[in-house]
Amino acid sequence: MEGERREAGRGQARLTTVLKDLDTGRVMRVLTKNLTAKGMCVITEGLLRPGTRLEVDLKLPDREAPLTLQAEVAWSRVIDEPEKGYETPATETGIAFTKLDPNDLASIKYHAALYRFS
Repeated sequence: MEGERREAGRGQARLTTVLKDLDTGRVMRVLTKNLTAKGMCVITEGLLRPGTRLEVDLKLPDREAPLTLQAEVAWSRVIDEPEKGYETPATETGIAFTKLDPNDLASIKYHAALYRFS
């Protein structure tokens, strides 16, 4: 993508991911929008507070078991207002990995490169 200034390559990947808020225990199933070695963007229902500590189970296509990663919410913004007032808005949420095993990092870099923006 022109103007891309990220140190790590960003891949546009749609991967099933489970997020667990480590403070409340809330569990959310989400879909990734993109993935880098430093974090990912996911589509969520409702805003998540920046700084929220998460446990992320990231399912990669070539692995039977998901990667379990420590992360935190970097940012969250509404991308689609609901038609009805009682519905939750769709949001994009940026998640930064805070602790990565070197093997997990290698797997993430590999998949980010597979789906890299051209």
